[in-house]
Amino acid sequence: MTTFASPPPTITTTGSSAPPPLTPQGRSAVRVLLVIAATVLTVGSLVALVAIALGINSVRVSTDSKVLPEEMTSLSIDAVDSTVRVTTDPSAESPRVALRMLNSTRGGRQQLQVTSQPGGTRIEVTPASPAFMDWGRTGEVTVTLPPALAEGLTVNVRQDDGTLAIDAELDRLVARTVDGDIVLNGTAHRIDVTTEDGDIVAPRAISVTQTFNAETRDGDVRVSFGPDVPKTIDAVSRDGDVAVGLPDRGPYLVRASGGDRTDVRVPETTDPGAAASEVMVRSDSGNVVVGADPRR
Repeated sequence: MTTFASPPPTITTTGSSAPPPLTPQGRSAVRVLLVIAATVLTVGSLVALVAIALGINSVRVSTDSKVLPEEMTSLSIDAVDSTVRVTTDPSAESPRVALRMLNSTRGGRQQLQVTSQPGGTRIEVTPASPAFMDWGRTGEVTVTLPPALAEGLTVNVRQDDGTLAIDAELDRLVARTVDGDIVLNGTAHRIDVTTEDGDIVAPRAISVTQTFNAETRDGDVRVSFGPDVPKTIDAVSRDGDVAVGLPDRGPYLVRASGGDRTDVRVPETTDPGAAASEVMVRSDSGNVVVGADPRR
């Protein structure tokens, strides 16, 4: 005789019952809410697209250029948020500056303002007035110099945001930028450059005869010298790497300190009188390399 077990009793749990079905009035309310949400999203998207279209339509490329005095011995450039390029041209009959800028037709136009005093000239990029959409922050200032004038010129550059590129033989370069790289392709007797959130680099070996000072807060310093080496070199970064390339001949008085790694691969001396150059290289948290080829 086969006995079949009875099925287990059904367990009823209080507090977990299914929600009651929507009434016709509830379904209508949900439909209304969905329609309102879809309308808000559609209108918002259309407003955003119209704003972008108006902004793009109002963008224009403006240019401005001026001839600079031929007898100047110092040049100051206040570029605000523009890229700055300083170069030489053997065929240039006189020094000149050119500005190429993206501007909004709704705002004021950024222009070059040049003021001159005996021996000194100042270039300033006048800021545009505020507009609905700020399209006027992209620009480039290019200074073109005859080589003979550049060799005796002191150039002082100030930027808030933008790259500085130097491709000229100068007497002295002083540069201060908040957020931008400094690229050195030229030569000078003295170089003093500082950036907060950018790199200081020399894509090829540069010639500096007297002093070289480079400091960055959150970027790298990568420079090589030759054949002329500065009497003093000071290269500092807080959070980046520092690499300095020197000719092998030496010897050098080197003071190097890296937060992670310090590597000195050049002939050294402790006698300042015998040193070809005094080199101070420091990084608070990055690597420090002093060598004939610091890239290795």
